[in-house]
Amino acid sequence: MRVFNRLVVVLLLAGLVALGISAFVYALDLGGHRLSSVPNTLGLSSAYEGLDNFTRNAEGGNLNPLDITVLVVVALFGLILLLFELFKRPVPRKVLMQQGTYVTRSTIENEANAAAEEVPEVLQSDVDVDAQRKSGAKVSVTANVRRGEDTSRLQSDVQERVQKRLAEVGVPVSSLKVRVLEADPRETKTRVK
Repeated sequence: MRVFNRLVVVLLLAGLVALGISAFVYALDLGGHRLSSVPNTLGLSSAYEGLDNFTRNAEGGNLNPLDITVLVVVALFGLILLLFELFKRPVPRKVLMQQGTYVTRSTIENEANAAAEEVPEVLQSDVDVDAQRKSGAKVSVTANVRRGEDTSRLQSDVQERVQKRLAEVGVPVSSLKVRVLEADPRETKTRVK
């Protein structure tokens, strides 16, 4: 999913750069292109009356300096965002513990699951771990408990246990979110402890 998201962002930013550059080229009448023919070509001339007036002013050389500045800023902004997106380092798959030492996300998930399920009231837990470019991991724990339990107390208990366990194994945690949900024990899959 991350690759798809990056691809969509790259395409959108490339489109923004192309739009800014083409509008700038049309505005300065470089290459003999007619900007007023674009809405007619697309069959949308009635919907673009404001754009039509802008194109007439651009072709006639009647653009004020503010319009030209806005076109240049849009093109540069799109180009800068596109370059940032293209040269951004991908999010690592493993969690950086310290310089040169990595641990897999599944290892952290297993440790956090075991720690959360040490709390007697927890029926089942689910852990999501996200690696970051810096050291440490973002850990999100969802613990299921019986209806009627004190969820705020259990939330702090689970958080303490998970923090303690991950600190014992040497995993730095930059963000730990714990949610405690009430569930029917017949609907959860409890693990053998």
